[in-house]
Amino acid sequence: MTVKQPSRWQSAGNSLLFAGNIFILFLLIFGNRVVLPPWLQVLGRMHPLLLHFPIVLILVAGVLTFIRLREPAAEAWKQQLASALLLAGALSAAVTVIMGLFLSGEEGYNGSGTLQWHKWSGVSMCWLASLLYWLGQSAINRPALQKGGVLITAALLVVTGHFGADITHGENFVLAPVTPAGKRPQVPLDQALVYEHLVKPVLEEKCMNCHNAGKAKGELAMELPAQLLKGGKSGKLFVAGKPDVSLLMERLHLPLDAKKHMPPAGKPQLTPEEANLLYYWIKGGADFNMKVAALPAHDSLRLLATAMLQPGPSAAPVYHFAAADEKLVQKLNNNYRVIYPVALNAAPLVVNCYNKDQFNSKSIEELLPLKKQIIEMHLQKMPVQDADLNIIAQFPELRVLNLSFTNVKGQTLSALAKLPHLESLSLSGTPVTLQQLQALKAAPALKELYLWNTALSPAELDQLPTVFKQVAIIKGFKDDGKEPLKLNQPLLANASPVFRSTAQLLLRHPIKGVEIRYTTDGSVPDSMNSPLFKDSLLLQGNTTIRAIACKKGWYASDPVQFSFYRSSYTPDSVVLLTQPDGSYAGNGAKTLCDGQKGGTDQGNQKWLGYVKEPMVAILLFKQPVPLQSVSVGILRNINGYIFPPAKLEIWGGADAQHLKLLKSIIPAAGKKDDPAAAMEVTGTFPVTHVSCVKLVLDPLLKIPSWHPGKGNRGWVFTDEVLLN
Repeated sequence: MTVKQPSRWQSAGNSLLFAGNIFILFLLIFGNRVVLPPWLQVLGRMHPLLLHFPIVLILVAGVLTFIRLREPAAEAWKQQLASALLLAGALSAAVTVIMGLFLSGEEGYNGSGTLQWHKWSGVSMCWLASLLYWLGQSAINRPALQKGGVLITAALLVVTGHFGADITHGENFVLAPVTPAGKRPQVPLDQALVYEHLVKPVLEEKCMNCHNAGKAKGELAMELPAQLLKGGKSGKLFVAGKPDVSLLMERLHLPLDAKKHMPPAGKPQLTPEEANLLYYWIKGGADFNMKVAALPAHDSLRLLATAMLQPGPSAAPVYHFAAADEKLVQKLNNNYRVIYPVALNAAPLVVNCYNKDQFNSKSIEELLPLKKQIIEMHLQKMPVQDADLNIIAQFPELRVLNLSFTNVKGQTLSALAKLPHLESLSLSGTPVTLQQLQALKAAPALKELYLWNTALSPAELDQLPTVFKQVAIIKGFKDDGKEPLKLNQPLLANASPVFRSTAQLLLRHPIKGVEIRYTTDGSVPDSMNSPLFKDSLLLQGNTTIRAIACKKGWYASDPVQFSFYRSSYTPDSVVLLTQPDGSYAGNGAKTLCDGQKGGTDQGNQKWLGYVKEPMVAILLFKQPVPLQSVSVGILRNINGYIFPPAKLEIWGGADAQHLKLLKSIIPAAGKKDDPAAAMEVTGTFPVTHVSCVKLVLDPLLKIPSWHPGKGNRGWVFTDEVLLN
C-alpha cells in the first residue's frame, strides 16, 4: 500500500504538533522551576478564550469519521477534510494546554484535586487527538480503532470541560441544573452550630466558587476555618467582634458596580438575611464551634439563626384587621401614654405607659376604641390593680402583656386566660402564687411566662414546666451580689427618631432597680454626676442623648447613643424625578419623609443611592408653609465609595413652575481617613412661604486620586429630609 505524501502545510503542521507535545511534556516535568515573563502570563490568561476552538474542531472531525460516502472522490475529499480539521484541533488543543499550564502556575491556583483532574484530562485529550491524527496519516487503516479513539477523545473533552467549569464557576457548575438543589442542613435547633450549619452554607453558595483550593482569587480560600482566619492578599478577612472594620463586610456592602464589590456583579448576591448572619456572627466573635442554643434567647444572631433553620409562615404573623383612625390614635397619645404602630403604615398598635402618678384604670379604658388593633400593652411599673385585668381582657388581639412590678396580686388571672392570642405575659416582680398561675393553663396561645422576682419558691419554679408543658418559663437572674455582672445598655422605646414639635424620650431597662444616667452635650455619662433619667424627658429640638445603665453591685453598661431630629412639617406628597441606582432604592420617595434614619448600614433599605445622576426630589404641600431651613440626611463611607454630595441645591416656590433658588451648599469633601458616619447637610435662608420644594443632590463627579476608585463618580446616599 502506498502512502500519499503530505503537503507542505501538513508537514509544517506535523512539526508544530510534535514540538507542541514535546513542550507540554517539558512543562509537566519542569514547570514548577520555570519563571514566566509577564508577556507569557498574558498568553496564559488567554486560555479561556482559545479553549473553545479545539472542542469544535475535534468534535466535527470525529463526526466526519463516522460518515461514509458512496462516491470514492467524495469519500477521499471527506477524509482530507477530517484530517485537516483533526490537525487543526490537535494543534489548537496543544496551544490551549500550554496556556493552561502557564495559567495554573499563577497565584490563586493551589493544585487542588479539581485542578489536577482538569490538567491531566486536558493533556490526555491533546495527546490522544495528536495520536489519532498521526494514525490517520500512517499506512495503518483501522476504522474501528479510529472510531474508538474519537469516542474516547470526546469523553475526555466532556470531562475536561466539566472540571474546568468547576474551577471557574464553582463545584458542579455543569450538572447543577439537573441535580437536586442544595439545602441548608436540616438539624434540630438545639444541635445546630452557627458556623457549620448557617455561615458555611452561605460561603459555599456565594463565595467559594472563586475562593476555593483550586481557584483562590486574591490568594483567599474559604473552605476551612484556618483559611478564613488566614485571609488573603488584601489582609485578614474579618476582625472578630468588629464587623464594621472587617474586610468581608466592607466588600459585601460596596456598591454593586464597584470593582471590589463581592460577590462580583453578575454572580448570585447575598440576601439581606445572609449578610446580617455574617455581620452578627463576626460581631459575636466569629466562633467556629458556637451552638445556636448557647446564644441568649433574644440575641440577634439566635433570632436570625432560628428563622433560617426553622423557616415557616408563623415567622411573619398576618393580622386580619383594619388600621385604626389616625386622628383617634393621635388624640389618645399624651405625655404619659404612647401608642404607635409596630411598623411604618402597619395596622397593629403597641401601647407604652409612663409616669405612674398619672396612671389609673381610666388609662386603660380610654384605649377600648382601639381594642381591635392593640397587640402589645406595656404597663410595667404602673399601679395596675387586679380589677384592671377584667378591662385588659376586652382587648381580643392582645399578643404581649407586660405587668412586671405592678400592683397585681394574681386574684383575677383567669380573666387573661380568655384572651385568644396572648402569647407573652410578664408577671415578674409581683406576688403571684403557684395556685393562682394555674388559671393560665386555659390560655390557648400562651408561649412565654416571665416570673423572676416573684413570690414563687425555687421548688415551685422548677415545678412549673410540668404544669405549663408548652410554655417557656423565664426565671431570670438572681442578684445575690456575689458575682458582679455588666449591665446591658438602656433600651429606646420611641418608635421614630423624627418628631414634629416636641417628643418624650422614653428609655427603659429590663432589670429591676436600674438607674439610667444621661447627657445631652456629647460627653460620656457617669454613674454619679450625670442627670438621672426618670419616666421621660421632653425633647424640643435636635438632640443627641448618651446614656448608661447603673446599679449597685453591677458594672455600669457601655454608653449608648440616640439621636433625635425635629422636622416641623411633613410634605403631603414626595416625587422622585430621578430614580436611585442599583439596589439602593429604599422605600422609594417615602424614604425622604418616613421618619426613619438609615444609620451607617447602607444596605438596610433605608437609603436612596445615586451615582449616575443627581437626586432630584419634589416635596409638595397642600397649604403653604413658612420654611427657613432644610436638612438632608447623607451617608459618608469613603471605603464604600460613598462621599458627601458635591452640592445641595434647595429650591422653593408656589409650584414646580415658579421656583427660585433658596440655598446652595457645598459640603466639606470626604477625606481619606474619614470614618463612616450618617450626617446632615443643612441650608438656612430667610423665611419663605412655599407649597413646593425641589431638592437637587449632586454626586461627586470624580473620586480623588488617593482612593482605589480614583477618576470614577462617587455615590451619594440620602435618607430623611427635615424641614425647620
